This record gives sequence, structure tokens and C-alpha cells, in this order.
Amino acid sequence: MRKIKIGFADFYDGFDPEHYFITELLSTHFDVEITDDPDYLFYSVFGDTHLRYDCIRIFYTGENQVPDFNLCDYAIGFDRMDFGDRYFRLPIHYLYTEDTLAMERRHLSPDSEFLNREGFCSFVYSNNRASAERNRFFDMLSAYRPVASGGRFRNNIGGPVADKAAFQRQYRFCIAFENSSYPGYTTEKLVQAFAAGAIPIYWGDPEVERVFNGAAFINCHRYASFEEVVEEVKRLDADSDAMLRMLHESALADPSCSLAEVMGRLEDFLVAIVSQPLDSAKRYNRVYWGERYQVQERRKARAYSHTVRGLMESLYKKTLWKVRRNNRFFWFIDRLFKRR
Repeated sequence: MRKIKIGFADFYDGFDPEHYFITELLSTHFDVEITDDPDYLFYSVFGDTHLRYDCIRIFYTGENQVPDFNLCDYAIGFDRMDFGDRYFRLPIHYLYTEDTLAMERRHLSPDSEFLNREGFCSFVYSNNRASAERNRFFDMLSAYRPVASGGRFRNNIGGPVADKAAFQRQYRFCIAFENSSYPGYTTEKLVQAFAAGAIPIYWGDPEVERVFNGAAFINCHRYASFEEVVEEVKRLDADSDAMLRMLHESALADPSCSLAEVMGRLEDFLVAIVSQPLDSAKRYNRVYWGERYQVQERRKARAYSHTVRGLMESLYKKTLWKVRRNNRFFWFIDRLFKRR
């Protein structure tokens, strides 16, 4: 088995390269060594360390960010686009394997499981930095019937829930709004609502029905206003038969977008990159204007890291961010000052 050297940079806090999906896929074909001196660097959006590496760079994002192909040879992201052999579309919800598989089986669940639910609608978010549409819809639907908020943000049940999936399974509807609206940007929000056996109320990707079956959920992008969406929720809430018909619909509109199909194509994409000789795998321009662009980006990153904002951001990531993410004390402070 051929040995390859790979590295990872600028991923999220707590990232585990040994058990990451990229490592696991490549390990079925190659003897993978994870090193700080890689031939293939996988990098994400949480820093600029990748600019220091002179090797094959492969960008990956789970955030709403477009790849810069002047900096990477290949990319894996959300956008629906064709860029030769340099790009693969992989929405982050495919990494939530158990949720995706549960979503694909949702239409097979017994009616009684859904009809016995006593809760109306769930809402589970901890991030308070999102488009205003999410908060506005939460307030509008709550004016009809109280919506149970189980995250740290807008919590109204006495504290954050420990098990999001178990919480969502108590409710017939689920608000599944992305943090922002952008074509192709579909995260785990919709998939987890499907997996919980609820009827998702979705907003985010205006092209979401290219993958998901519009008859299986409430797609806000089909309606002229949120007022119309609330009226549709009211109609369904009063009609058990209509809700069950929606639940019997398959979540996916396109069978080629199943977990097995997409991950198989991703594996082929990665193997094709690594199977080439290193020089043949290079794609972005590394001379003249390409080199100037690299130098310019390194200078910008270095200059920003020495600004007050850059230094404070670095300190926050290394200390306060970890504490805030894992400490209920900050949830209490948010509630005390009624952060919105």
C-alpha cells in the first residue's frame, strides 16, 4: 500500500485529524501518515496557517464561504459549481452520518410515534449571530403557539438541553433555519429535523429542493412572506391527515444525493488527487501573478495578526471561546442580560 503524507490546518477547536472523514476515506486506499510536513494539506476557514505551506492544498469548509482557487489546488464546499477536477460539493450534513441515515428512513416511521407527540414546535440554537429572519420567524410562530427553545439562545425551558435529538423528537414541528441564506448552503439543521421525525420548517438555501423533497417539509422559500408560512403551519397543525401525508414523503428528491452515493463520489475525488504524481496534482498558479497573490495574502494575514483586533481574536480563540462554549455560566449571563 502506497504511503502518503497529509496534514491539516485551520480547523475548528477540538479537531481530531486521526478520526476525520478525510483521513478515514484515504486510509482505505493508502498508508496515511499525518504530519506537519505534508505533501497534501487539508485546510479550513479558522485561520491563515495554510499560507505557510508549499504543497498540494485542499480547502474544506463547513461554513458559508466560497473557496479561493488562487490559494488552493482543490476544494470541497457548499457551492453548486463545476470547476473541472478541482471541486467537489459536500454540504456538511453528510458528515452527520447517523442523522442522514435516520432522515433517509423517516418516511417508514409508524404514524403513532408522531401522533403521540405532545409538543408543538422546537427551536434549538446557541449562536446569537445569525440573519434576523430566524429570530423574526421564531417570534411570529410563538405568537400562534409557544415554541420550545432548547438551546442557549432564546432559551425558555429552564436551560439548554443535553440531547438535541431527544428534545426534537418530542415535537411535531421543528424550526430549521440556517444562519444565513445562500444557494447551496444546506447544513445539518434540516437533516436533524427530518431525523427527529418532525416536520421541518426550513429557511436558508433557496435551491434546497434540488436535493430535498419539497412535499416532505415546509420550505419558507416557496412563500411570499413569513406570515404565509405561519398560516401553513396553522393549517397543518389542525389537520393530522395532512401532517401524516407529509411524513410519508421521502426526504430526498434525488436518490443520487443519498449518503452512500455522495460519499462514494467524494472518495473517488480524493483518491484521484492523491493518485497523481505530486507535480501533476498542482492546479493553482504558482508563478508570477500567482506568486504575487500568495505573497500579498501572507502579508495581509501577518499584518492583521499584529493589530489590536487580531491579537484580541487570537486570545479569545485560545481561552475565552473554549470556556464560553462549554460553560453554563455564560448561558446564565446571556439570560441575565437578555441577549438577543
